[in-house]
Formats: sequence, C-alpha cells, structure tokens
Amino acid sequence: MNDTAINWTHLTWNPWSGCKRISAGCTHCYAETLAEQKRGTKAFPNGFGLTYRPHKLAEPLRLRKPSLIFVNSMSDMFWDEVTDEARDAAFDAMRAAPWHRYQVLTKRPEIMARYFATRQIPGSVWLGVTVENRGSLKRIDILRDMPARVRFLSVEPLLTDLIGVESSLEGIHWVIGGGESGLHLRDPGVRNSRGIAQYIDGLWSPRPDRYGWAQRLRDATKAAGAAFWWKQWGGIRPHSAGRMIDGRTWDEFPTSDGAMPDASAPPAPPRRQRHLPVVV
Repeated sequence: MNDTAINWTHLTWNPWSGCKRISAGCTHCYAETLAEQKRGTKAFPNGFGLTYRPHKLAEPLRLRKPSLIFVNSMSDMFWDEVTDEARDAAFDAMRAAPWHRYQVLTKRPEIMARYFATRQIPGSVWLGVTVENRGSLKRIDILRDMPARVRFLSVEPLLTDLIGVESSLEGIHWVIGGGESGLHLRDPGVRNSRGIAQYIDGLWSPRPDRYGWAQRLRDATKAAGAAFWWKQWGGIRPHSAGRMIDGRTWDEFPTSDGAMPDASAPPAPPRRQRHLPVVV
C-alpha cells in the first residue's frame, strides 16, 4: 500500500502497473509520466509497460485498519492486456480483507461488464468510470447496470461543460469532479484547451468562463441524490487554484454503503492467493 495525495481515498494499491491511452483524458497521464521517468528502476523495470506485482496481493490482508483503497492508480483493472487470471487474483485479495472499501475505476467499462457477467462483484468493491467529456458519457450507461454497492464517476479532468449530464446520473451514488493539473499547464495553449484554472500575475485561480462547468456538475449530482466531491480546480499542481465552489469545499462520500466496518472486527481468514506471472 502507498500513501497518496489523492484526497478522496486513503491509500493506493497496485497489484500491477502499466496502461495505454484510449481517450482525451489520457493525453497527459500522470501515471505514465511517473512510470517512464523511473523506467529501469526496481519500482518500474518496464516503465509503463505491463508489470505484475504478485507480492502485493497480501497487502490488504496485512492492513488491519479499515481504509478506502484506490485500486490500480497506476493502471486500469480492465485494461485488455491484463489477464482475467490476474483480475481474479486481485479480487480474491479484496474478498480476503472485506473490512476495507476498494475503489475500482476504469475507462473500459465494456471489459468490466464482460468480466462480471460470470463473476460476483465483492460487496466491499465500489465500481467507477472516468467521464472527461460528453463523448465519454456512454460509459455511465454500462456502469449503471453493474450491481455494485457503490457506483461512482471520476469527472477528472473535466474537459468540457457536461450539459445534460443530469439525465445520466440515475443509479449513480457518488461523483468526483476536478480540473486537470500538471506541468504541461504552463503552456498557455494547453491551458486554454484543457484547463479550468487560469494563471494571471503569478497566481492560479478558477477560470471565470468555465466556473459554471463545476457548478452545473455539482447541481446535477445533488439533483440526482448523489454525493459530490470536488477534488480541485487544477493548475500546475492539483490544488494550485484551490478546491472551493461557491465559497465552500465539497467533501461528500456516498452513504449507500453505510459506515466503514469496525477496525476491531476480526479479519476474514486468509485465502490462498493466486500467483501472477511477472512480465519483463
């Protein structure tokens, strides 16, 4: 497990790493940048190429404190190059430690639906899809049919005004929104095409002509009865322009899953872990 600056989770857990770009939200992928910077190291011997880490499968079981765990922050659980055997091993590890809540986010809901067509979703798993523009709203339709206890959206980076998104939010329990961040936003052209934060006189702030994008996303989420979390406005760093909308922060968690389990509850008995091949 790794500590993280991602404010809507507690820890990240990566039983494998690596991925490929498939949509506009991937253009400036932080995971790819980090992995390629460390290519050839012990942590990322293959850069952003697929690398299984079977030794990490036991980590949820060893962690006794109930935690929110973002699964595969450096990959995608449903990347088509990942085997179902690897996915089975990861979900077995989650079932063995059900006192945590596992946040599984994908840009490939078609593969997610195919996988779970013959498998049960663990009760401790929250399933989500990334929605960065109107073209990716169709991912929500697939997610809505998944019988997960919590279904959530990551609307980050928010690249367009999602007018009409309210018609897609039925059956969604949680929406996380946020603007893009990263060193590439030093470029005014990139900032104009992708950012919702502006840089004027040495200061970052929310961009006035795109402020309404966040407000409308929040209002649609609340109208649908879902929880809303505004992660950031973005900028060169995630919180360069702050994270307030209309004078307050939005830090809501879904209530569909009830309270987190008691940390004193005895853990489930460990299950025999499947071993993943190491790709080199």
